[in-house]
Amino acid sequence: MNANENGIESQLIAFIEDNSRPVDKETWFNFDRLLFDTGKSTLQPSSQEQLTNVAEILKAFPKVKLKIGGYTDNVGDPKANLKLSTDRAFNVMNELIAKGIDKSRLSAEGYGDKHPVASNDTEEGRQQNRRIAVRVTEK
Repeated sequence: MNANENGIESQLIAFIEDNSRPVDKETWFNFDRLLFDTGKSTLQPSSQEQLTNVAEILKAFPKVKLKIGGYTDNVGDPKANLKLSTDRAFNVMNELIAKGIDKSRLSAEGYGDKHPVASNDTEEGRQQNRRIAVRVTEK
């Protein structure tokens, strides 16, 4: 598996294998190599490697279920941002299904500009807020 040492793949595996860490609603893991076309929900081809890695992790841990969350920055129309974040989260879910993961193990939701992880006052912060994350819902 070609993955960053501290990327989503190693974080997910560590969480899944650590029996002392229960499933909760606060522990999210951010994809670090998913790219979308600007203003669209279309995944760029370079995103496939990380999606394949996550699919392989799910195949290795067949009891694990994931929720996929889509997020945007606060620039633009909030309704459009909510739709974009939802469409992106569902596209990621559909890519995982296409890679052999049963739909019953996945859910997706868009949150728009809610739950920022950085300030929307800088480009760097807005970039961090535009993300796809996953939460383990069952392990």
